[in-house]
Amino acid sequence: MTPWPPDRPVLVTGASGFLGEHLCRHLLAGGVPVVGTYLSRPVTLPRADAIPLDLADAGAVRRLFRDLRPAAVAHCAAMAGTTECERHPEAARAAILEATTHVAAAAAEFTPQAPVLSVSTDLVFDGTAAPYAPGDEAKPVLVYGSLKWAAERPVRALAHGIVARAALMYGSPMSFKSGFLGWMREALAAGRPLELFEDEYRCPVWVEDVCVAVTALLVQGRPGLWHAGGPERLSRFEIGRRVCRAFGFDEGLLVARRLAESPAPTPRPPDVAMDSSALWTAVGRQPVDLTTGLRLVREQEQRRQAP
Repeated sequence: MTPWPPDRPVLVTGASGFLGEHLCRHLLAGGVPVVGTYLSRPVTLPRADAIPLDLADAGAVRRLFRDLRPAAVAHCAAMAGTTECERHPEAARAAILEATTHVAAAAAEFTPQAPVLSVSTDLVFDGTAAPYAPGDEAKPVLVYGSLKWAAERPVRALAHGIVARAALMYGSPMSFKSGFLGWMREALAAGRPLELFEDEYRCPVWVEDVCVAVTALLVQGRPGLWHAGGPERLSRFEIGRRVCRAFGFDEGLLVARRLAESPAPTPRPPDVAMDSSALWTAVGRQPVDLTTGLRLVREQEQRRQAP
């Protein structure tokens, strides 16, 4: 049961993205009516509408909120690739900052009592003072992190605004996105060497745990800033080892690298591990560790493939 009127849907932006599609399917499985938006990749959702929408178009966003009057909003849309954002900062600004600003403005005008949750990132930090609590100072070094940090402000200014900084997410592949787990498995299955940093640390989190947390924050109407990371601080290289063990790949394909060897012009934050204990206490759930989460992903896929 949710506190929302049954005739008013939850609006999920970025429904063709990795988290967005997972969240739509999670809400629908719980009997929550959903309307999803996508930019260029039409996505098919069971028992739900998915509509094209350019969130950088303020007028189009305003018309959608005027007509739909959503009961709650989960804003998952973004230009998610850090490299793409570095190469195309203006496009990234439109897709992240301008889009979020338009969503927040339309929500304030047409649905001021509806909870609005925007998904941010652990990359708002520079990686020099982990683990990070929600109240710690953000110092982004990447274009993606800088825009996500700026986009937190219009949402937090709402009376019912919620920001959830998600860590590195993994889970079963969706229609168009498979997350980092997808490209790792693709490379390993093809027998290609996989170069991973042994001195870059994240708190990988199962996407299903994030969906539960997002839903709970919206249902509870808990405004504020939350960290949504997994229970372990792991290097990229250790994550690769766990993936190999979970899916039977050759660990010899993994090649350890140091961040100092990266050819990227902008240094990556070395350690953006987050303290997410407040979130998991608030929603009454303990996130699974990576080994358990990968097992659950494997079991999900086996059930889908079963005759």
